[in-house]
Amino acid sequence: MAEQQADVSELQALVQTMGELVAYCSALKQGASGFAYMLPNEWQGPAMQAFLGSFEAWAVGATSLEGVAESLRQQVETSHNSYSTTIEKLTTDWSSIEANLG
Repeated sequence: MAEQQADVSELQALVQTMGELVAYCSALKQGASGFAYMLPNEWQGPAMQAFLGSFEAWAVGATSLEGVAESLRQQVETSHNSYSTTIEKLTTDWSSIEANLG
């Protein structure tokens, strides 16, 4: 059987990256929503309503993207924690076996 390896430092870096993605999605969503309401007064009537409708639809998509990114971050964090815990336990178990074999 091939030896299995996991690089927990890469998983930890991925947890960090996914956290940054979640923050970016949130900031992008909030920034775009604020921008839509800061347009000059010349933007009125049907064009403005269509524009705001597009931004509202985009905000729904951005909210969904933010949720998916957070879900992925949680999955990566769970994987990192599982691998780290398993590696520590197996290291302890092997050390105990080696000590008992003497």
